[in-house]
Amino acid sequence: MAAVSLVAAAVLSGCNTRQDVGTPTGSIMVPSENALILPPPGGPAVLNVVERRSTNAIEQDIYLYTSAATPGQNLLRAKFFGPMNAKFDQQSRSSYAGVRDNRMMAEARRALPGVSLSLNPYFLQNNYGPFGYAFGRGRANDACIFAWQQIRQQENHRSPLKGYGTIQVRLRYCATGASETELLAPVYGYTITGTFGDPAWNPYGAPPPLEAGLGRTGNPIYRKEEAVTASAPVAVPRRQVQPVARREVSSVPARVEQPVVAPAAVTSIPVPQPDGTVSVPQTDTATKPLPNVIVPAPACMGQQAGGTCP
Repeated sequence: MAAVSLVAAAVLSGCNTRQDVGTPTGSIMVPSENALILPPPGGPAVLNVVERRSTNAIEQDIYLYTSAATPGQNLLRAKFFGPMNAKFDQQSRSSYAGVRDNRMMAEARRALPGVSLSLNPYFLQNNYGPFGYAFGRGRANDACIFAWQQIRQQENHRSPLKGYGTIQVRLRYCATGASETELLAPVYGYTITGTFGDPAWNPYGAPPPLEAGLGRTGNPIYRKEEAVTASAPVAVPRRQVQPVARREVSSVPARVEQPVVAPAAVTSIPVPQPDGTVSVPQTDTATKPLPNVIVPAPACMGQQAGGTCP
């Protein structure tokens, strides 16, 4: 009877036990400000962040704004290998795979199915070291890249007590009407904000030494004008050029009308002659002066009346 009572009590206690609903995959959504890596100022914008934790790494998929016609979602994927909290000891262990071109091209084709990708043959690096990428054309007028980078010290500088840790970064990015240089702007400009609390975790290596003359007397440093180089591309917004109406300029010079000045009238002044006649000079206003015209003097009124002229 006592045994039956114990079984009944156990059944009742099991019915009263409740557990919250959860996702068994270990993936959770975190606020955008908790992203371990951020795109450069000006975009693309961060939409949401999905995080996964294991016994030796933390991984985030940082989904970015997408407006391209090519299927898929733009994202930054960051994976940090380092000392995790003890509560993750019972979870699975994340496997490490080195970054090699053939393996990265396989990932690129899975991230951009149907896009014809070509591997970049040049050596490039950003603030964190060298990186590689593949470029191709997507649907419509889309341009796409898949870039990768591994930040890790050289093996002869790594040890369990100092300088260990690895960061792996992937970028899948498509944009409409963009050039290859514009797509590389997030690769050059992203910022890694995440880190582990262990001071021995350092995948970046020792800081570079200062220049020999820095801070010493007799070594002046002059201001230099900054020049834009092709190694640091900047995202430029694309603007549609508006047509401008052009004014046709005639090559024939304008004629200047000169005012026509009428010749001044010439006043004829009678000139007395020795023989008693009066000559009146006349001038042709159009061409040249005319010869003098002799005008006979009027007859004496006294002669006509039979008298004498004084």
